[in-house]
Amino acid sequence: DELMKIQYYGHAGVKIEDDLIILIDPWLNDNPLATMKAEEIDKADYIIATHNHFDHVNDIPLIAKNTGATVVGIVETAEDLASKGCEKTIGCNIGGSVKLEGLELIFTQAFHSMSSNPSGVIIFYNNRTIYHAGDTGVFGDMKLIGEMYQLDLAFLPVGGHFTMGIKEAQKAVQLLNAKKIVPIHYNTFDLIKQDVDESLIKESDSQLLILQPGEEFTL
Repeated sequence: DELMKIQYYGHAGVKIEDDLIILIDPWLNDNPLATMKAEEIDKADYIIATHNHFDHVNDIPLIAKNTGATVVGIVETAEDLASKGCEKTIGCNIGGSVKLEGLELIFTQAFHSMSSNPSGVIIFYNNRTIYHAGDTGVFGDMKLIGEMYQLDLAFLPVGGHFTMGIKEAQKAVQLLNAKKIVPIHYNTFDLIKQDVDESLIKESDSQLLILQPGEEFTL
C-alpha cells in the first residue's frame, strides 16, 4: 500500500492525499487558526461538504474553481454550493454507497441544526476506511457505524457548545472503535476551547492523534 497522507487544516477541515486529493470541509480564510489560505490550494479532486454552515463551506466555491474539483454532499448542500458557483457537484444522501472515480463514500446521519441535512461521511479509499463525523452530538448508532465499517481513522468534533464535548466524544470513541482518533472542531473560537488529552480514548483500544492546524501524518 502507498502511504496515505492526512493533513489537518484546523477546525473541521481535512485533506486526504494519495493518488487522489480529497478535501473535507476546508475552511481557511476566516479561520483564525488556519496556517494557509484557500487561494493556496491548487490541487483537489473531490471536496466533501458535511453541511452548509459557513465554517465548513465558505471557501468551497473558491477552492472548487481553482482546482476543478467535484463537490460532493447531501443533495440540498450540493445544490446550495452549485448556486454559489461550484460547477461540478454530486448530490447524495444518507444511506448506502456512493461510487465515485477511485473511491466510495457513505453519508451518515449527524445531529445538528441546518437548513440542509447535516451529515457525516465514511470514505472507502485505497484499502482505508475513514469516518468524518461532521458536526454532531453523540448518537447510539455510532456503534452500528463501528460494527459495519471497521474504521481505520475517525475525525470527531470535541469542542462542545455546537457539537459533542469531551464527555460525549469519549462515548463516541468507545462506540466507533476506530484504530485512530483525531479530535476536530475545537479551540477555533473561545466558545469551543477544550483541553484535549489521552482521557478522550479511555476505555477504548483507539490511538489518539492530537494534530495542530497544518500538521500531517501518514495512514
